[in-house]
Amino acid sequence: MYTRRAVRGGRANKGDVMHDETLALDVGPSDPEVPARPRAWPDQPFEFHGSGREYFRIWIVNLALSIVTLGIYSAWASVRTRRYFYANIWLAGSPFEYSAQPLPILRGRLIAVLMFGCYILAGRTSPKLQLVAAAVIAILLPWLIVRGLAFRARYSSWRGLPFRFEPDFRGAYKWYLAMYLLIFPTLGLIYPWIKARQQQWTVTHHRYGNATFDFEADVTDYYIVLFATIGITILALVCAGFILVGVTGSSAGHPGTPGLKNHPLELLATIYAVYLPAYLAIYAYSRSRMLNLLYNGARLAGGHRLRSTLGFWAMFWIYVSNLVAIICTVGLATAWAKVRMVRYRASHIVLQPAGDLDAFVAETTAQTDVGALGAEMDGFFSIDIGL
Repeated sequence: MYTRRAVRGGRANKGDVMHDETLALDVGPSDPEVPARPRAWPDQPFEFHGSGREYFRIWIVNLALSIVTLGIYSAWASVRTRRYFYANIWLAGSPFEYSAQPLPILRGRLIAVLMFGCYILAGRTSPKLQLVAAAVIAILLPWLIVRGLAFRARYSSWRGLPFRFEPDFRGAYKWYLAMYLLIFPTLGLIYPWIKARQQQWTVTHHRYGNATFDFEADVTDYYIVLFATIGITILALVCAGFILVGVTGSSAGHPGTPGLKNHPLELLATIYAVYLPAYLAIYAYSRSRMLNLLYNGARLAGGHRLRSTLGFWAMFWIYVSNLVAIICTVGLATAWAKVRMVRYRASHIVLQPAGDLDAFVAETTAQTDVGALGAEMDGFFSIDIGL
């Protein structure tokens, strides 16, 4: 079941939090029924126009060239992939655009590989040195998050108007580093509150041209998702354990059969076959709920807002069937699987306009000096770390 709170128009303070989604699993945030008000402007659904066959041609070339070049081409592959998916996601009759160049992405990935390599090398040298390397990476991570968000926003656009991300390094270090120090003292109970604040920080620092974003969420919803995820985790692991014990026990009970314990590879395959669906169930629930919380809490200036209805069971089925298809085709179904997930996500998100979108875009464009904005920011956006 899916319900929403009635939301008043106008801009909310950044410190406010609310949310608006319920769970298709019958476990999760729920709100009182509010009489629906008539809408003057119809919802605008997101549409995905791509196909698995089209993307397969891009994917197979990207894969081959990335292997031949020992991963260097992966930056170009990333740009080709994003341009394809952006160009095939349409909203109100217009596609999104992605205009980044590969070299900044390559530089960012080289930095990431260098950091990871230093961490591994430090671990082989000294445990204390590895702890120092981990601390350095943790200190750099918030800065890299800001750079990655800024890069992607800068080169993403709709109807010719780019998005932006206002750099806020102080907020990044607060929500992505300092607050994590409270995880252990609070036994993890503070994590949902941190997650809510992280989503709020991310959304409210984005811009569409000069138009700002607000974010409203109820922290209680995040706690409901946490406790429901814990419950699903326990249930999934217990069920998987019983199934595994039953399978291994029955195989050893037949006369003349040595059982799975004497066949390590078969036992390992059985463990994966049992526990992977359990993991996917946990991931599908957490992923669908967090995405709903993120999209449903976002609101663009003027009252335009998103509505996301991603369902647990649907995403779980897509994850499981995609995994089976990829295994059975030795990876060749990867392109089809990705297109399938993107199509599902796009089909369950709509924009609820609070006014005429053409007039809104025209007004925002008139107030935005796109050329000057791009010239000013080009010196800043030199890497994309891929976060």
